Amino acid sequence: MTRRIVTQLIAMAGMLCLWAGSTAAAHADDVQVTAAISDASTDVGQQVDYTITVNGATDTSPPEKIAIDGLTISYMGPNVQTQISFGTGFGSGGHIQRSVVHTFSVVPSRPGQFVIPAQTVVVDGKNYTTNAVNLTVGGTATAGGGGANGPYFFSEVVLARDSAYIGEAIPVEVRLYVDGRVPARLQSAPDITAEGCTVQPMPKPVETTVVRDGREFVMVTFKTAITAARTGKITIGPITTPMVAQVPQGRRRRPRGGPFDNPFFQNFDDAFGMVSQQQQVNVTASAVDLTVKALPAEGQPRSFAGAVGNFTMETSVKPVTVQAGDPVTITAKIAGRGDFDRVTAPELADADGWKTYPAKGKFAGDDDVGISGSKTFQIAAIPKKSELPEMEWSYFDPLKEQYVTLTEKGEMVTVQGAAQPQSAPVMAQQTAAPAATPAGPDILYIRAESEGWGKTFEPIYTSKVFWGAQGVPLAALMAFVGMQIVRKRAADEEARKRDQWRKEKDAELAKMQSRDVPESALYEAAARAMRLEVAMQTGRAPDTLDGNEVAKARVLDGMMAERVRALFDRQAEVLYAGSSSGSGAATAKARVELLETVKGYENAKRAE
Repeated sequence: MTRRIVTQLIAMAGMLCLWAGSTAAAHADDVQVTAAISDASTDVGQQVDYTITVNGATDTSPPEKIAIDGLTISYMGPNVQTQISFGTGFGSGGHIQRSVVHTFSVVPSRPGQFVIPAQTVVVDGKNYTTNAVNLTVGGTATAGGGGANGPYFFSEVVLARDSAYIGEAIPVEVRLYVDGRVPARLQSAPDITAEGCTVQPMPKPVETTVVRDGREFVMVTFKTAITAARTGKITIGPITTPMVAQVPQGRRRRPRGGPFDNPFFQNFDDAFGMVSQQQQVNVTASAVDLTVKALPAEGQPRSFAGAVGNFTMETSVKPVTVQAGDPVTITAKIAGRGDFDRVTAPELADADGWKTYPAKGKFAGDDDVGISGSKTFQIAAIPKKSELPEMEWSYFDPLKEQYVTLTEKGEMVTVQGAAQPQSAPVMAQQTAAPAATPAGPDILYIRAESEGWGKTFEPIYTSKVFWGAQGVPLAALMAFVGMQIVRKRAADEEARKRDQWRKEKDAELAKMQSRDVPESALYEAAARAMRLEVAMQTGRAPDTLDGNEVAKARVLDGMMAERVRALFDRQAEVLYAGSSSGSGAATAKARVELLETVKGYENAKRAE
C-alpha cells in the first residue's frame, strides 16, 4: 500500500515538473504571426483560402475587416491547435505548442494582380503584423467563372441594324445569359450609354430558357430603342448588368503545409465537389458600333419636319357645316413605326382662306419600346369660305432611302353667312344719300316730367339699402381672409409634421450605417425609414402603414418589390420572434443591402 502511494506521488511530481517545464518553454517561445494563401494564382469566381496563423498563443482575434477592390473576402472562423512533445527522460521537461489559424474565403470578381497587405493581429493585448500576400487572377470579369464548361454568365448587345439615318429609331436588345444551375437575381436594369443618342425607356425584361453550346441558360432580354442625333460612328456600350448570384466556387484549395494539407481533407473536397457563395457579379457586354448617315438634302419636301420611319395618315373634319367665324376641328392620325418624338402635326396644303391654331399630339403605343403606334392631332381652324381641306405631311423612309409625302382630303366644309368686311358699313354711310327727314320742328326739347323718374335728389350714400349692399362684399372678404388663415395654419402644421418625419428618417438612415447595430434594430430602422418616406408623400401617420401599403406607394419592378416585401417580412420576424432572434450585430453586407433597398425605393416613381 505504501509502495503504491509513493509511486503515485512520484508520478504526480513528474507531471508537475513536466507542466512547469512545458509552461516555461511555452512562455519562452516568441509569438509568430504569418499569412499564407492556398494558391497564388486562380481565376475569376474561383475561391481560394487566405490564412493567418498565430503560433505560441491562443488569445488572439482576427482583423475586423479586409477590404480590397475586386476581391470578396469573408471570415470563415478560427481553428485552435495544441501540440505536446515530451522530453527524453524524467525531469528533462516537455514542450506545448499552441496555435490559432484564422481562415478567410477569397473570391475574385475581376482579373488582375492583387496584394493582400500586411494585417494587424492582436495577441495577448499586443499588436503583431503579418506578411503581405500576392494573388494573380486570370479569366475575364464578364465570364462569372464556369471553368472548363464555359462561363456561368455572359451578355451581348444586339442591334436591329448596324447602320442608320439620323433621326431613325433603331431597336436594341441587351441579352443576359445566366446558367440555369445558378440562383441569381437582378439588382437593376443595365445602363445603356450611347453618346449623341436618345434612349427610349426600358420596359420590364422578358425571361426565356435557351440552350447555348449544349447548356441550358436563362436569357433575360432588355429591350429599348436609340435615335441618333448626329452623324458618324457611334459606340454603344460597353453595357454592364449588376446582379447577385450564388456562384459555384469549385474545390477549395488548402494552404500548402497548413493544418488542412492532408489526404483526409483532400478526399473530403473531392467527394463533395463544388460549394457556392452569394456574391456581387457585374456582367458586361462588349460595345458595338453604329454608323449614322445624314439625310439627303436633295428632294426634301416643304412639309418635312424630321420624321424618319414608315407611316400612314388619315384625317377627318367636324362639323362640315358652320356659320361664318365658327371653328372646325381637323383630326389627323399618323400611324406606323419610328421615333414619334419627331412626328409633328400635318399642315394644310393651301392655308389661304384658313386660320389655324397650334395643335398638340397624343401618342398611343402598341409595343413595349414606344417606336410603334399612332399619334393623333386635333387642329382647330376657322374657314373663311366653303372649301375642301387638304392635309399634307412628309417623312423619310430609311428602307427605300427616299422622302415620302402623304396627302389626305377631308370632306367639303360649308360656311354659311360669310362675314362682311368691317369697313363696308362705314363706306356706305359716307357715300349714301341723306335720308329724307319728316316734316316738323327740327329741335326736340328736353322733357322735364316723367312718371318713372325719381321724386327725390337725396344722395345714394345716405340710403340704408346702399350700406346694406356694402356689407355683402365686406362679409365675403372677411370669410375669405378667415379661410386663408385656416389654410395657412393647416399648411404650416403639415409642413412642420413633414419636416419632423424627414428628420426622423435621416436619424433612421444614420442608425443603419452604424457598425454595431443589432440585426433587429437594422431591419426596424429600414422599415421605419420607408414608412416615413410614404408618410411624407401621403400625409398619413407612418405607424398606420403596413408593408403592402408601402410597396404600393411606389412603382416598383418585380425585383425591387420582392426586396421590399422580404425586408418587411424579416422585420416582422425579428420583432415578434423574441430576444433570441436578431439580437446579434448585423453584418456589413446586410447593412449595405438594406441601404441599397431603401435608396432604390426612394428613387422609384411615386404611384398615382
